[in-house]
Amino acid sequence: MGKVLRVFDFDDTLAKSVSYIYVKHKDGTESKLDPAQYAKYDEKPGDEYDFRDFNRMLNKPQIIKKNFKLLQQMLTSGDKKVTILTARKLAFPIRYWFKKELGINVYVVGLGNNDPKAKSDWIEKHIQKGYTDIAFMDDSIKNVKAVGNLQKKYPDVRIKSVLAVEHLSQDDTRELLENYISDQVESYL
Repeated sequence: MGKVLRVFDFDDTLAKSVSYIYVKHKDGTESKLDPAQYAKYDEKPGDEYDFRDFNRMLNKPQIIKKNFKLLQQMLTSGDKKVTILTARKLAFPIRYWFKKELGINVYVVGLGNNDPKAKSDWIEKHIQKGYTDIAFMDDSIKNVKAVGNLQKKYPDVRIKSVLAVEHLSQDDTRELLENYISDQVESYL
């Protein structure tokens, strides 16, 4: 049996916090997006992102119970490497919150990069280190697709890339699934 890797995103996958992404548009106006809005935001030419809320201690974090419970189950199994992989630049605030508030030591990697390729590249490096059973959970369909696409390149590696939807309203979930299905149909035409 190969090495096992379990990877969780943090924001809007394991917990929600009061944090925003600020988008400065080409025309000089600025928009404020929460992580759920950002996950489905279509970048416009000239957009510049400001992640200042993500470069400080967590603001009023609330766990997403179902996903958090899954993380806890993974952490109790000693035969798996469990990682929280975040686009945040700083991993410390997440590690600190888990330790201080929840009494849990977790391994957190802060990529400092919101490009879906950054997460798939990180996972690909672990495939190259011999990991053959990988599960990834994220609230961003773009990240889930990027990691899922590794399956084509590594057909002998078990890769399960899962979209976290527990934090979404029923309408948001329906819209996300409709868009995903539409994208899949278009990719086959």
